[in-house]
Amino acid sequence: MVGHLRHIEEDLAQRVAFGIGMRELPQAPTLSIEVQDLDLSPALQLIGKMKDTLEGRVVGVLVADGSNAASIDAVKQAVTSAGATVKLIAARIGDVKLADGSLLKIDGQLAGTPSVLFDAVAIILSEQAAELLGKEAAAIDFVRDAFGHLKAIGVDKGGEALLKTAAIKPDAGIITIDCLDRFIAAARTRQWDREASIRTLA
Repeated sequence: MVGHLRHIEEDLAQRVAFGIGMRELPQAPTLSIEVQDLDLSPALQLIGKMKDTLEGRVVGVLVADGSNAASIDAVKQAVTSAGATVKLIAARIGDVKLADGSLLKIDGQLAGTPSVLFDAVAIILSEQAAELLGKEAAAIDFVRDAFGHLKAIGVDKGGEALLKTAAIKPDAGIITIDCLDRFIAAARTRQWDREASIRTLA
């Protein structure tokens, strides 16, 4: 197959060979017919086919004791107004006690609800909670996986602190929740510009 890829594009063959550990490229097989230069097929494209909407999608919001109720409500309202669903994630099942003393029912436990399940995520944490979660592998995985899967990430100050602990450098797809319009717009798609900074095979 790698040999056949050489007929299509030499760079593509090199990248595939590198990815599967081949040290040398195989010879390209003899052609049965001449290679044809065909137009790109929209039916085979992934990038560019995603609808520019959040409708029908799910945004995961990571919270903890001490999270800001107004910030959570603002994110929930913006996301639901855009036609999407919010799922609240915390370190434990049950509820969390927010900064204003209210209790918030949780939809999923952090250790069993990874960010790969969501189309975008928001991280709303107190600074104390961010410090505690910075010691939890599941929390670090949650934000790193969201970043690595090119998802939009909304953050407050505590969220920024958790990203810093996870060694994630801010980019255009990491947006403060003070700018919810920008977050909703970014959440509609993947952050394709990020890919070259995190993958050598991008």
